[in-house]
Amino acid sequence: MTIREHPLAWRWTDPEHSVLPEDTLAQMASIQPVEAEQLWRHSVSLVTRSGLAAHEFATISRHSADVSRDVGRAWLQAQQQDSGAPVIISWDQATAIRTTWEVFSSHWDAFCYPASDDVLVFPDSEEGAVLFPRGRVSVWASVEDRTKRCTQQPPALSVAIVAWS
Repeated sequence: MTIREHPLAWRWTDPEHSVLPEDTLAQMASIQPVEAEQLWRHSVSLVTRSGLAAHEFATISRHSADVSRDVGRAWLQAQQQDSGAPVIISWDQATAIRTTWEVFSSHWDAFCYPASDDVLVFPDSEEGAVLFPRGRVSVWASVEDRTKRCTQQPPALSVAIVAWS
């Protein structure tokens, strides 16, 4: 399935919503439902019913999610220094894509619809996650080194959790 055939392609190809540039679409790839479910199952281990699985994170900071596109973009980009880091964007067990942190953070509002979505964004390296459930609090959390289970120096790729309502 191409990115234009993805079930949510209207979000980034329909003028009534958002039309992303061709070079941006070229950096997005659909994930088949079977793999999407495997990735989703792994990633939700970072979240509990009450929010973040606190024992998985070294640091947590908060920021309002009720912000303009530019403020949200700037905040997200400041959280991750490696803009080329591959990430997975997952809406549910069967719906996901691969792209880069740059594409996601630059166009976050095309991927996250506050009134309807629970979106999980996490590095392809599986070192963390970004969650956009329904709420109004943004949280950035740095993942612990899972091999050592320490909080000394978090890995280069951290985790963002953002909530919408």
